[in-house]
Amino acid sequence: MCQEKIKRLINPYFMVVNNDQNFSLYKPFSGNQKGKTHDFVVYKGNTPILIVECNFYNVGGSKPISIAESYIELQKAAKEKNVIFLWITDGPAWHKMKDPLLRAMKKIDYIVNYKMLSLIKKILKNS
Repeated sequence: MCQEKIKRLINPYFMVVNNDQNFSLYKPFSGNQKGKTHDFVVYKGNTPILIVECNFYNVGGSKPISIAESYIELQKAAKEKNVIFLWITDGPAWHKMKDPLLRAMKKIDYIVNYKMLSLIKKILKNS
């Protein structure tokens, strides 16, 4: 759903690549192996400019908390590579777990839910 909405919203000048094997902010597991891929990478020409991760949580627990913490680190890595990081997250679990989300919102530049995804135009406008 997110990928299709992003493609509809952004200028055709940008290219959206799902699970791009050629670009990742994650460290490789070992040696020549590729690291984890991102849900989407948005390119302007041949240059990656935006990394997108999408998560929906029905229930709370340790998983959303650890994801929020790991994405704070991913935000730092994105800034080092001059790439924008966007986290799309939603779900009823966040109603009961506001603290981890609020912590992440203080450290991650762009966190939106599905309804707010139209903000991607403004985010990419500066790229």
